Amino acid sequence: MLAPGLVDAHCHLEWSLLGGVLPAAPFPEWLGAMLGARGRMAPADHAGAARLGALMALRAGTTTLADSGPTGAGIDALAEAGMRGIVHLEVFGAGGPDEAAARAEAAAEAIAALDGRAGPLLRVGASPHAPYSAGPALWAALAAHPVLTARPWATHLAESPHEEAAIAAGAGPLAATLAAHGLPCARWEAGDAESPVARVAAGGALRPALVAAHCVHLSPADPDRLAAAAVAVAHCPTSNARLRCGTAPLAALQRAGVRVGLGTDSPASAGPYDLRAEARACAAAHAGSPDPPGPAELVRLITLEAARALGMDGIVGTLAPGLRADLVAVRPPPGADPGAEPHALLLDPAARVAEVVVDGETLLADGVPTRVDGAAIEADAAERRVRLW
Repeated sequence: MLAPGLVDAHCHLEWSLLGGVLPAAPFPEWLGAMLGARGRMAPADHAGAARLGALMALRAGTTTLADSGPTGAGIDALAEAGMRGIVHLEVFGAGGPDEAAARAEAAAEAIAALDGRAGPLLRVGASPHAPYSAGPALWAALAAHPVLTARPWATHLAESPHEEAAIAAGAGPLAATLAAHGLPCARWEAGDAESPVARVAAGGALRPALVAAHCVHLSPADPDRLAAAAVAVAHCPTSNARLRCGTAPLAALQRAGVRVGLGTDSPASAGPYDLRAEARACAAAHAGSPDPPGPAELVRLITLEAARALGMDGIVGTLAPGLRADLVAVRPPPGADPGAEPHALLLDPAARVAEVVVDGETLLADGVPTRVDGAAIEADAAERRVRLW
């Protein structure tokens, strides 16, 4: 079966070494463990993790992905593998205007340096990490900086049920987790706001070309707010379930006209960058809804709709004249009925990714990467995992 290359709307390549390390626990508890684990990683560990993450995504049929990470190591990993995508450099800060301006300037310098390593298939963007870790002053400083304002942006938004209390009043278990690690909790003080989306909207943070990951805890008015601001959403059902965040209102977002694609997040909170598995998780998450997504829609969510969410639907996401030749060939399950519904066959866990092509170049042949040494990357990652955990 030949399909468009799969498109991951949100992931973290730098956390590939954390698979099986962190607990499947409520978000504040998981975040505390995550902060502890992150503190043990050196820059070389981030680089090795990003290379492993890119390899895992490639083997799963992904050709384009949106990565967010604190060091930008995804740039080198994706360039070496020959993959397409956007790497968002994460930025943190809950302080006032002076601190925010300094952090924005530092981010601009780091992003400009990453530009020189990006190559023709990659773009570099900014990611104010989340409302609780990046405050209004930082968002404003990033948006005002001439190097940053026109770039692609990504964030985490309305992921945890504890986010509203944290950013409204510095209260609750999420704020307590941050305090326990010596981190300030950013505040978004909009007195009549009923949700994190409403608070960041009142703070002027919503903007076109922003991809907001998760968006689980929305008020009834939030899908229209996101649509009006031309904000796209990366739906991450596996991570949402594992961290007990809840289920994003997929149908409501789609009815409002929000561009929604699926994201794999990372092994730290979800699975191994496998978009077909994420599509199956999406089906399970919404199985009880009045209009659950069927196989054809699920495939769109990991191809064309994800490309639309990233603003790349004029480049990738479907097999059409004029678009780039990003393709995935998948072997159907053994003994599959040739007359079976093709989208369901593509998503069948017994189907195997055989070949991946990006921009006309074969990057995976018979499951073997052509540009990078997969065995060496895995051996390096295994050594790092033993040392770190």
